[in-house]
Amino acid sequence: MNRQNLFALLVLSSNCLVLFFLFSLNDYWGRYGIYFYLPGLFFLFGSTRLSNRNGAMVAFLTGLLIDSTTTSPFGLHAFGLTLCHLIAREGGEGMEATRGIRPHIYQQLANLLLIATLTISSFVQSAETSFQGWHRLSIDIIASQLLLFLLGSWFLAFQNHLPQFDGVGSHSRSVAK
Repeated sequence: MNRQNLFALLVLSSNCLVLFFLFSLNDYWGRYGIYFYLPGLFFLFGSTRLSNRNGAMVAFLTGLLIDSTTTSPFGLHAFGLTLCHLIAREGGEGMEATRGIRPHIYQQLANLLLIATLTISSFVQSAETSFQGWHRLSIDIIASQLLLFLLGSWFLAFQNHLPQFDGVGSHSRSVAK
Protein backbone atom coordinates (compact mmCIF):
# COMPACT_ATOMS: atom_id res chain seq x y z
CA MET A 1 0.00 0.00 0.00
CA ASN A 2 1.29 3.45 -0.87
CA ARG A 3 2.55 5.49 2.11
CA GLN A 4 0.21 8.39 1.39
CA ASN A 5 -2.78 6.06 1.15
CA LEU A 6 -1.80 4.32 4.38
CA PHE A 7 -1.50 7.67 6.15
CA ALA A 8 -4.91 8.72 4.75
CA LEU A 9 -6.38 5.45 6.05
CA LEU A 10 -4.90 6.16 9.51
CA VAL A 11 -6.41 9.66 9.50
CA LEU A 12 -9.81 8.30 8.41
CA SER A 13 -9.64 5.64 11.13
CA SER A 14 -8.87 8.25 13.78
CA ASN A 15 -11.81 10.32 12.52
CA CYS A 16 -14.07 7.28 12.86
CA LEU A 17 -12.78 6.59 16.37
CA VAL A 18 -13.38 10.15 17.55
CA LEU A 19 -16.81 10.16 15.86
CA PHE A 20 -17.72 7.04 17.83
CA PHE A 21 -16.70 8.75 21.07
CA LEU A 22 -18.60 11.89 20.04
CA PHE A 23 -21.75 9.86 19.36
CA SER A 24 -21.37 8.21 22.77
CA LEU A 25 -20.92 11.62 24.40
CA ASN A 26 -24.04 12.91 22.65
CA ASP A 27 -25.96 9.84 23.74
CA TYR A 28 -25.14 10.62 27.36
CA TRP A 29 -25.57 14.42 27.27
CA GLY A 30 -28.70 14.19 25.11
CA ARG A 31 -30.62 13.25 28.23
CA TYR A 32 -29.82 16.70 29.60
CA GLY A 33 -30.76 18.53 26.41
CA ILE A 34 -27.24 19.16 25.07
CA TYR A 35 -26.04 18.00 21.67
CA PHE A 36 -22.41 18.51 20.65
CA TYR A 37 -22.12 19.22 16.93
CA LEU A 38 -18.43 19.10 15.92
CA PRO A 39 -17.91 18.47 12.19
CA GLY A 40 -15.31 21.26 12.19
CA LEU A 41 -12.99 18.91 14.03
CA PHE A 42 -12.45 16.51 11.14
CA PHE A 43 -11.14 18.36 8.07
CA LEU A 44 -8.12 20.39 9.15
CA PHE A 45 -5.45 17.72 9.59
CA GLY A 46 -6.14 16.25 6.16
CA SER A 47 -5.80 19.66 4.55
CA THR A 48 -2.43 20.33 6.19
CA ARG A 49 -0.77 16.91 6.12
CA LEU A 50 -2.28 14.91 3.27
CA SER A 51 -2.20 15.41 -0.48
CA ASN A 52 -5.13 17.34 -1.88
CA ARG A 53 -6.75 14.19 -3.30
CA ASN A 54 -6.33 12.11 -0.15
CA GLY A 55 -7.35 14.96 2.15
CA ALA A 56 -10.51 15.64 0.15
CA MET A 57 -11.30 11.93 0.11
CA VAL A 58 -10.89 11.65 3.90
CA ALA A 59 -13.05 14.76 4.44
CA PHE A 60 -15.74 13.46 2.07
CA LEU A 61 -15.86 9.97 3.64
CA THR A 62 -15.93 11.41 7.16
CA GLY A 63 -18.78 13.69 6.08
CA LEU A 64 -20.70 10.71 4.68
CA LEU A 65 -20.27 8.92 7.99
CA ILE A 66 -21.65 11.95 9.84
CA ASP A 67 -24.52 12.17 7.33
CA SER A 68 -25.43 8.53 7.84
CA THR A 69 -25.84 8.96 11.60
CA THR A 70 -27.56 12.35 11.83
CA THR A 71 -30.90 13.64 10.60
CA SER A 72 -29.46 15.93 7.97
CA PRO A 73 -29.79 15.95 4.20
CA PHE A 74 -27.55 13.22 2.85
CA GLY A 75 -24.35 14.71 1.48
CA LEU A 76 -24.51 17.97 3.45
CA HIS A 77 -21.58 17.13 5.72
CA ALA A 78 -19.67 15.35 2.97
CA PHE A 79 -19.71 18.37 0.68
CA GLY A 80 -19.39 20.81 3.59
CA LEU A 81 -16.26 19.15 4.96
CA THR A 82 -14.79 18.87 1.47
CA LEU A 83 -15.42 22.58 0.92
CA CYS A 84 -13.80 23.39 4.29
CA HIS A 85 -10.85 21.18 3.33
CA LEU A 86 -10.38 23.08 0.07
CA ILE A 87 -10.64 26.47 1.78
CA ALA A 88 -8.12 25.46 4.46
CA ARG A 89 -5.87 24.01 1.77
CA GLU A 90 -5.64 27.49 0.27
CA GLY A 91 -4.67 28.89 3.70
CA GLY A 92 -1.05 29.06 2.65
CA GLU A 93 2.13 28.52 4.61
CA GLY A 94 0.48 29.60 7.86
CA MET A 95 -1.49 26.38 7.90
CA GLU A 96 1.63 24.20 7.80
CA ALA A 97 1.69 24.30 11.60
CA THR A 98 -1.14 22.67 13.49
CA ARG A 99 -0.37 24.75 16.58
CA GLY A 100 -1.30 28.29 17.44
CA ILE A 101 -4.52 30.22 17.02
CA ARG A 102 -5.06 29.84 13.25
CA PRO A 103 -6.20 26.17 13.37
CA HIS A 104 -8.73 27.08 16.07
CA ILE A 105 -10.07 29.89 13.92
CA TYR A 106 -10.45 27.58 10.91
CA GLN A 107 -12.16 24.91 13.01
CA GLN A 108 -14.53 27.37 14.70
CA LEU A 109 -15.50 29.06 11.43
CA ALA A 110 -16.02 25.73 9.65
CA ASN A 111 -18.17 24.49 12.51
CA LEU A 112 -20.27 27.68 12.46
CA LEU A 113 -20.61 27.44 8.67
CA LEU A 114 -21.90 23.88 8.91
CA ILE A 115 -24.22 24.78 11.82
CA ALA A 116 -25.65 27.67 9.78
CA THR A 117 -26.10 25.44 6.73
CA LEU A 118 -27.85 22.75 8.76
CA THR A 119 -30.05 25.34 10.49
CA ILE A 120 -31.08 26.90 7.17
CA SER A 121 -31.82 23.43 5.81
CA SER A 122 -34.01 22.66 8.81
CA PHE A 123 -35.86 26.01 8.47
CA VAL A 124 -36.57 25.34 4.82
CA GLN A 125 -38.02 21.92 5.64
CA SER A 126 -40.28 23.05 8.51
CA ALA A 127 -40.23 26.69 9.50
CA GLU A 128 -43.02 26.48 12.10
CA THR A 129 -41.36 23.88 14.31
CA SER A 130 -37.87 25.27 13.83
CA PHE A 131 -38.65 28.56 15.57
CA GLN A 132 -39.58 26.70 18.76
CA GLY A 133 -36.05 25.34 19.20
CA TRP A 134 -34.04 28.60 19.26
CA HIS A 135 -33.21 28.26 22.94
CA ARG A 136 -31.85 24.75 22.57
CA LEU A 137 -30.03 25.64 19.35
CA SER A 138 -28.19 28.51 21.02
CA ILE A 139 -27.16 26.29 23.96
CA ASP A 140 -25.97 23.59 21.56
CA ILE A 141 -23.94 26.09 19.53
CA ILE A 142 -22.22 27.52 22.61
CA ALA A 143 -21.51 24.06 24.06
CA SER A 144 -20.25 22.77 20.71
CA GLN A 145 -17.93 25.71 20.12
CA LEU A 146 -16.47 25.45 23.64
CA LEU A 147 -15.89 21.71 23.30
CA LEU A 148 -14.40 22.22 19.84
CA PHE A 149 -11.93 24.73 21.27
CA LEU A 150 -10.88 22.20 23.90
CA LEU A 151 -10.75 19.14 21.63
CA GLY A 152 -9.30 20.87 18.56
CA SER A 153 -5.71 21.04 19.78
CA TRP A 154 -5.81 17.58 21.29
CA PHE A 155 -7.18 15.97 18.13
CA LEU A 156 -4.63 17.68 15.87
CA ALA A 157 -1.81 16.56 18.21
CA PHE A 158 -3.24 13.03 18.29
CA GLN A 159 -3.36 12.87 14.50
CA ASN A 160 0.15 14.31 14.31
CA HIS A 161 1.38 11.20 16.17
CA LEU A 162 -0.53 8.72 13.97
CA PRO A 163 2.45 7.84 11.74
CA GLN A 164 4.17 6.29 14.76
CA PHE A 165 1.53 3.58 14.97
CA ASP A 166 2.28 1.96 11.65
CA GLY A 167 5.81 2.99 10.78
CA VAL A 168 4.71 5.52 8.20
CA GLY A 169 7.17 8.00 9.68
CA SER A 170 6.72 11.38 11.25
CA HIS A 171 6.08 14.23 8.85
CA SER A 172 6.63 17.77 9.98
CA ARG A 173 5.55 19.01 6.56
CA SER A 174 2.80 18.02 4.18
CA VAL A 175 3.11 14.59 2.59
CA ALA A 176 2.36 16.03 -0.84
CA LYS A 177 1.63 19.50 -2.07
